[in-house]
Amino acid sequence: MAEFNRIAVVGAGLIGGSILLAAARRGLAGSLACWSRSESARATLRGFGVAEVFADAADCVRGADLVVVTTPVDAAEETFRAIAPGLRPGAVVTDAGSVKGAILLAARRLPAANPFVGAHPMAGGEKAGAGHAAADLFDGRVCFLTPTGTEPPAALEKVRLFWRGLGSVLHETDAARHDEIVAAVSHLPHAAASALMLAVRDQEGFHPFAVGAGLRDSTRVAAGEENLWVGIMLANARHTAAGLRALEHRAAELRTAIEQADAATLRRLLAAARVARQDLDRPA
Repeated sequence: MAEFNRIAVVGAGLIGGSILLAAARRGLAGSLACWSRSESARATLRGFGVAEVFADAADCVRGADLVVVTTPVDAAEETFRAIAPGLRPGAVVTDAGSVKGAILLAARRLPAANPFVGAHPMAGGEKAGAGHAAADLFDGRVCFLTPTGTEPPAALEKVRLFWRGLGSVLHETDAARHDEIVAAVSHLPHAAASALMLAVRDQEGFHPFAVGAGLRDSTRVAAGEENLWVGIMLANARHTAAGLRALEHRAAELRTAIEQADAATLRRLLAAARVARQDLDRPA
């Protein structure tokens, strides 16, 4: 028997589309509904053949017992306002946004009868849009939950059940700690990859025909859609800016060692980076 009567996904791009495919494959709901602002995206979603597709966000959420908001971080408040008239009392709302402090504030626009539990699956990629959705996107991937302690326990348990049901591994923390963590492991790396790509492009010796795997691997995430990342970085500006200052410091250390032909310092820095990178591949 399905765990939910009806799940509505609002803002079905890569993450939302993957939620629909995963929920359908795993039989999580008796029925699925979705909304996207884009007609071309709605056409893609219809092609999935797993959910009822709506052109109006409030209509999309009517009758749903769980609503998942996957619109960009800087559109969260607008989205919550849009769905509020269609929410039935008691329907639980969760999200998939990359910054939780800002979304918690935006969630105040939801009716008091609709508890909100923030979530952030650490899944996705540089290719945006529902056309790149995959039913296995969440398998074994960490999903943060950021309960405040004020939501009904039953609502929190529903959100746990949902994300586990998609294949995620849950990690619960508060919104402030979440934003600090993801700045370090996601937002700073994206900003750094973008800066690196720009610096490489600016070099007189840059010729695309000579590019190998090293540059492609180290700048892959810089290919991500910029409008999405503007919202994320500005919503988590304090932590992302602090990370960039640390990057500037480390880059200056390397530059100084090279300029001064300081092999010992250069070796130490490169070795520390090598060990830290190798540690990422070791079991947690």
